[in-house]
Amino acid sequence: MTTKKFNKDEDATLNFRIAKELKATIVSKAQQENITSSKYLRNLLEAVHNGSYCHQENLKSEREGFLFSKEFLQLIVWIYRKRENNKREVEKSSLDRYITTLKRTDDCLPKSLVSEFDKVLKSLLIVRDSVGYDGDVFDFPKSYSNDKKFNYEKVEKFLLDKNVLEIFIERGEINISNTFL
Repeated sequence: MTTKKFNKDEDATLNFRIAKELKATIVSKAQQENITSSKYLRNLLEAVHNGSYCHQENLKSEREGFLFSKEFLQLIVWIYRKRENNKREVEKSSLDRYITTLKRTDDCLPKSLVSEFDKVLKSLLIVRDSVGYDGDVFDFPKSYSNDKKFNYEKVEKFLLDKNVLEIFIERGEINISNTFL
């Protein structure tokens, strides 16, 4: 009978018992990530130990909270309403709440969508701060120039594809070019 000699350079092991239900959850999560249960637990323990787990969970919560917030929903409805009527229908000071919401998109949406919402923000700032014709009409819904026109289809594909939305909320990253461009 041979015995295994301990090598000081090997990783240490840790053995403990857990409930069957918890083990099933761990195995399932590991399979979703296409890694072993041991690697899943190592990654999780390292993330908890170095503090990145809480940071990632906070970012995930922030993304989800923003995407399902009343302010974001109101902004989306307002943007879609501008497709039909691109005139300023409210006092310029009332546009400030949309501006505030648009500024939050930088941290809560994929970068390619942030650039679309930046078009709206730029147009809103021009209308809010201008006098004359520039202060009466938003150019993002009906511009002839792609660098000024809001891409409604790109936003729809992101918001209406449950898998894309869930992946983005969970990971904060998404390969948009392959997914919905």
